[in-house]
Amino acid sequence: MARKTFEGWLGGEYSSPVDVPASDVALSVIDMQNAFLREEYSLGIAETQEPFAAALPGSVKLVEAARAAGVPVIYTRYAYLPGNEDQLDPAGRAEGTALSPRLVAGTVDIEIVDELAPIDGEIVLDKSRPSAFYGTRLEPYLTARGIRSVVICGVTTNICVETTARDASQRGYKTYVIEDAVGEAELSRHWHALYTIEFIFGTVATVEDVQRSWDVPVTGVPGYPLKRGANVEMLAWLEAAAS
Repeated sequence: MARKTFEGWLGGEYSSPVDVPASDVALSVIDMQNAFLREEYSLGIAETQEPFAAALPGSVKLVEAARAAGVPVIYTRYAYLPGNEDQLDPAGRAEGTALSPRLVAGTVDIEIVDELAPIDGEIVLDKSRPSAFYGTRLEPYLTARGIRSVVICGVTTNICVETTARDASQRGYKTYVIEDAVGEAELSRHWHALYTIEFIFGTVATVEDVQRSWDVPVTGVPGYPLKRGANVEMLAWLEAAAS
């Protein structure tokens, strides 16, 4: 068997429909907050929030599908203590970056965007680290509900989404990351995170896969700009915007 390559994966050579569990499953919506998706709020990770906002239409469709199918929806919010007292100093490539007040609990910055506003019965968990499992009640909730599979969408692909997917996988959950419902500031990190997740930690699926598996109307995400194999050669503008 020929070795699968990143280039082939990115070009869509190995893509096929994915069956996503319809029972004992939950949808985890990661950090779809004003700070990440609205230009007037705090995070200046990208010149605009356009790369993050690409995750919004697909995430909306996933939440709609989950509600229609009776699948629990769990939201996370990145939220620090007042004064950012529990925020770590940046490390790695971000080392030396000046800290500024952001994502502070109790501010509009941390609220879920209006398009994804939670409804009664949906869970909202605050965290101050990338993983939705670290220091939260997520795992006890999943255990109590008998949930064994997790569908993940949101931002950012390479940080909170990937870290949550890794943690879900090593806890024994079947893990599905929805590629047309996630976003990242740097295009290269977006693609390599998804490729890494699919190598060993979980399955990369699409909104259409979820809709079909959960027996709701199949629409996909018309206009989503990051489809593997379809328009990869047209995506240089995103890479340039993030550089």
